[in-house]
Amino acid sequence: MNTNDDFISRLESFIAQQRLLIDNQCVLVAVSGGVDSVALLAALRRCGKYNLHVGHVHHGLRTEADDDAQFVRDLALRWNIPFHFEKIDTRSIAQEEGIGIEQAARKGRYESLIKIARQVRASAVAVAHHADDQVETVLHHIFRGTHLRGLAGMPTKRTLCEGIDLVRPLLWARRAEIEAFCRNEKLNWRIDHTNADIEFTRNFIRHELLPILRERINPKVDDAILRLSNSAQKAEQTLSELSQHLLNRAIRKRSADEIILRIAPLKKSPTLLVSMVIRSALDMLNAPAQAMGQERFEDVLKIVDGSLQSADLPGKIHVETTGKDIKLSRK
Repeated sequence: MNTNDDFISRLESFIAQQRLLIDNQCVLVAVSGGVDSVALLAALRRCGKYNLHVGHVHHGLRTEADDDAQFVRDLALRWNIPFHFEKIDTRSIAQEEGIGIEQAARKGRYESLIKIARQVRASAVAVAHHADDQVETVLHHIFRGTHLRGLAGMPTKRTLCEGIDLVRPLLWARRAEIEAFCRNEKLNWRIDHTNADIEFTRNFIRHELLPILRERINPKVDDAILRLSNSAQKAEQTLSELSQHLLNRAIRKRSADEIILRIAPLKKSPTLLVSMVIRSALDMLNAPAQAMGQERFEDVLKIVDGSLQSADLPGKIHVETTGKDIKLSRK
């Protein structure tokens, strides 16, 4: 078995173990044109088990973005895979939602992918996050202030919206393995030069912080962080089941723009589970999780215990107490 056959075998094993996809499933593959997403598309194509579509989102931020879109379009055409394109105004999203450019790009990207997935009736959106991304994500969460959920990092699978899952089939693979796969397949890819800009937090972690940690503290620090993430994921899964029971007891009203929770069952429960219930409620309102720090969640907990009356959260989410209830709503 050659190196790339081994890569495909490991990919198929991971998909099966994590129950990410099933044979003949319609899957929208998010392809930016970078090495990771090109590898994901090529590898899923090699599997030959899925009805693939390519989704590309133009964020309207970089002068090279038009060329990226054309590159992905040409790749899809060459492989006879349907191509779908969406362009968003990231800066307008940031201004309207009161969030940063990185958070706005993420929000617009996923909204666009959901739109495309619905159009093609895909039940899964596959993205190319890998193990090195997981390491950077966990560190980013730690420095920003996080909950156990943040230590768990990115899940291999989560509900993106009703009827559509977000899956990460490459979360087992290291960046070097992905690049080697593309080289062995003689694939080209686009290079986003903004990935070298250390003004962005994730780039700083990748290019500045992690090399120092590997040199000064532990040469295998990436593996150590991944083990932490795996342990946190297992704990998170157990606690999620408990918090779901609490949410079912507490929820009084739910709509697209408003969640009302009964305070009484929350006050009788451990703070950790209450925090997870609040996170679930915010997820229901599509609050920008990336913009939420631990301090914001502490404000919501203060509303639950009665020491604070109201708070404004990222994504124009307002939280207030109405006596026996706590109301979370979009302003």
